[in-house]
Amino acid sequence: MIRAMRRRLILLGLIALFAAVRAIGAETGGLKLDVMGEASAGTKAMADVYGEGGNKVGQVAPGQTVQLAPGTYKLVLPIVGGKIVKDGIKVEAGRIHTVLVTNVAILKVSVKDRTGKDPGFGVTVTDTNPPHEKLAEFISGDVILIAPSQVDVKVDAPPQGYYWHGVELPPGRRAELKLGEVVPAELIVQPVLANQPLDNQTRVVVYKAGTQSQAAASDPGPEHRFRLDPGDYDVYVENRYGKGLPYVLDRGIHLDSGQKLTRKVALDAQAKSGGQITELPGAAPAR
Repeated sequence: MIRAMRRRLILLGLIALFAAVRAIGAETGGLKLDVMGEASAGTKAMADVYGEGGNKVGQVAPGQTVQLAPGTYKLVLPIVGGKIVKDGIKVEAGRIHTVLVTNVAILKVSVKDRTGKDPGFGVTVTDTNPPHEKLAEFISGDVILIAPSQVDVKVDAPPQGYYWHGVELPPGRRAELKLGEVVPAELIVQPVLANQPLDNQTRVVVYKAGTQSQAAASDPGPEHRFRLDPGDYDVYVENRYGKGLPYVLDRGIHLDSGQKLTRKVALDAQAKSGGQITELPGAAPAR
């Protein structure tokens, strides 16, 4: 008999507990944060929720719902370059109020190594316009919410990093920058005169295409071999032999990731090599 009474008491307690839980659930409502739907998946951003008295009562992530007592709330979502504030959010018992945020941009930078994994390189975001203020630093693979703008993005990937200039981030859009494994290219420059190698009598300077920015240089020797980032280059050859053209510029050499290229540069007065050969008018030989 005592056992039967205990069972009844336990049963009554469970019924009362269940009723209390249902009552509590009925007294709350939900606040859901929607930041451009699935486009914000993966972001670590968290919005703060404040009650009528200005006290912080909770947090909610994009795509998630927080349970709140009925009332009026304010939501503050920090983003890179500012914050988004939503006032007067009314939460009713038993209902969900969805707060939609679209006046923001989303940025993700993905890097893949040979195994297809993201090694987690550092990413720096700066304003495209002077004075190029630093806006954010994060790890590749992360997703950030950012104020609509135009930015420059740099990834600290070997050998010398990778750079995107003027990335447009309009409101309501997601930009994903992808970088595969960057393998240096190999360029061999072979100066020739009358089809004879002249490596020991020439100095070679490699410039980034269309600029005076020097990428590499090689003094007279057995060969002129360079390891360079993928891209476009101009090659300047200075002839110290005393015969043929004194200096020649071979423009527009394109190198892909991992490519090996041998480029012959003819120093004959009337010859042309695989690229465009041009004398440097008024230029002094590079030293």
